[in-house]
Amino acid sequence: MKREEYLYAIESILFVSVKPVSIDKIASIIGLDKRSILELLSELENNLKETGINLAFEKNKVRMIPNAKYRRFFEKFIKKKKITLSKNLIEVIGLILKKKRTKDEIDKIRGVNSARVINELLKLGYIEKEFFEGKIYYKVTDKFIETLPEDIRENLESKLFKL
Repeated sequence: MKREEYLYAIESILFVSVKPVSIDKIASIIGLDKRSILELLSELENNLKETGINLAFEKNKVRMIPNAKYRRFFEKFIKKKKITLSKNLIEVIGLILKKKRTKDEIDKIRGVNSARVINELLKLGYIEKEFFEGKIYYKVTDKFIETLPEDIRENLESKLFKL
């Protein structure tokens, strides 16, 4: 395959994926080594700079995101459902936003059982479970990040999506 075809293949994978895709997974699918994939991703990122799409890097993963320059247009397209969060929900999601935490850690910090609040946040899709070393950790989801005001979201995205 030509270099251009590899770029289009990577772009297609990222386009159809709802979640960030690991660079190792892209390498496996495309059949190139990780270093080559990183070079192609860098080139693709440059190619997309002046379009409506950007690439966001998070640890060893990458995903397509809308270019913030055109936010006023795509936000009109995506109608946000206003959800009012209780003080308890805000408190727990704030703790999880700072760092991934277990239920026990959350309970200890708050001084009360947080099971109901955690379950509500899971139902809303604002947090998700992550299993690590036999423990369940909770982390915020992209869905939650997308509900934040633009200035806060941009500040968070600049911190969260670095390779």
